[in-house]
Amino acid sequence: MKTVAALAVILALAGCGVRETAQIDQCAPEAVRVEVEQVLAAVTAATVAKDIDAYMRLVPEDSVIDDTSGERVDRDMLRANVLRDWAIIPETLRLEHSVGEITMNGCDEAVVMVDQAWERTMLRPNNEPGMDRILTTQRHRETWRRTPEGWRGFEIEELGGEIFVNGERYGAN
Repeated sequence: MKTVAALAVILALAGCGVRETAQIDQCAPEAVRVEVEQVLAAVTAATVAKDIDAYMRLVPEDSVIDDTSGERVDRDMLRANVLRDWAIIPETLRLEHSVGEITMNGCDEAVVMVDQAWERTMLRPNNEPGMDRILTTQRHRETWRRTPEGWRGFEIEELGGEIFVNGERYGAN
């Protein structure tokens, strides 16, 4: 599940329409924020619709996720993980991203802090009847780069978060 949440972020990292930012210095964090928020909105839309093609269009070919377990997830693994997870998620109730601090590394790369909250229904494990309401939170340190198509997320480092099952905190994440 952590991988799917990160996937949502990486998808968000990939790219969608770019708002007019001519009035903003294109090397300023504010310009990057506009595009990052647009990409994350597209990731949310793809996740809610379970549209894997739209989701993967947002993921750069050489993107990588470092999840909290230490596993590095490449684009192909991401696709497989997303499809696996979506198969047991009947509905996304809420997927929110909050873009925080942006640190520019020159004009073509930025480190972006993103907080994510994903609430969804999930089928229970081991074919138990019923569903649970799951909320995961996650903080990411993401590396975004300027490409000919606009800003894209290339690396996500998961920094931790919390898991709630039916409103009760579940274990450590």
